[in-house]
Amino acid sequence: MSTPRVSIVLPTYNGSRYLAGAVAAIRAQTFTDWELVIIDDCSKDPTPGLIARLAASDPRIRAFRNETNQRLPRSLNIGFGHARGELLTWTSDDNEHRPDALAALTGFLDAHPATDLVYADAMDMDDDGRDIGPWRAPGPHELAWINSVNACFLYRRAVQEQLGGYDPAWTLVEDWDFWLRASIGFRLAPLHRDLYRYRRHAASLTSTRAAEIARARIRLMETRTPELPWLGAKGRCETYLKMARSSAEIGDPEAERRFHAEARKHAWAKATGTIALRRLLGHERAGALAQTLRRLAGR
Repeated sequence: MSTPRVSIVLPTYNGSRYLAGAVAAIRAQTFTDWELVIIDDCSKDPTPGLIARLAASDPRIRAFRNETNQRLPRSLNIGFGHARGELLTWTSDDNEHRPDALAALTGFLDAHPATDLVYADAMDMDDDGRDIGPWRAPGPHELAWINSVNACFLYRRAVQEQLGGYDPAWTLVEDWDFWLRASIGFRLAPLHRDLYRYRRHAASLTSTRAAEIARARIRLMETRTPELPWLGAKGRCETYLKMARSSAEIGDPEAERRFHAEARKHAWAKATGTIALRRLLGHERAGALAQTLRRLAGR
């Protein structure tokens, strides 16, 4: 059996509603040198039968089932343990690649050998697959406070091997943790093309566990920020200010005060001005004003 250029891992748990669409989008790729590794994490709905039919329909699809429920990070690591490609990615059972996604991503990495991970813009869609609006990927310099990479990406095998996969300790934010660790020793770059459709619906983790995810994000930012060598003083200040705002939004004033103090240590004037503005205008209006000023400054 020949080795595919690209391996796509697709973990799923009770994902029968959208799974066929996600797989159809992969099979419709203009770039055809891929394999799809589906990991069924002990689904109890019709997913196992659907996976069997999908695997029988295309020899590039390989299916595996966990003996016990492993959750997302471990399922990803199991999937990449089966992956044979030199370029790697993963997707969710409720999202869809654009037909030219793999061609564009592999083409970017081929044209930029110094880049180790490329990520792209996307289109948000609703429960029924209707487009909601575009999502433009932030720059790598914003990764400390936002998941810039998001859901459409491709990276070299060396990234997976050096990082040792996804860390189960960061369930709910395992992907963002992976990107942050990758940013320490590898080069990340955005490709500003809409190559993916990201489904936002009531049953998604983002909707059902929003408060838990918010707390995990704050904890991750607090843990990883001191480890990022590329993050300068102003960047650290801004990251701690983001943590403070997120803490306020989940009702944790003690953490908000602690992060404000950390922000002042790195850029006192910037932090003090932002804190004063938030107290005067409120977090939301102050944030909107800051975004406007950054746009005017060309950031």
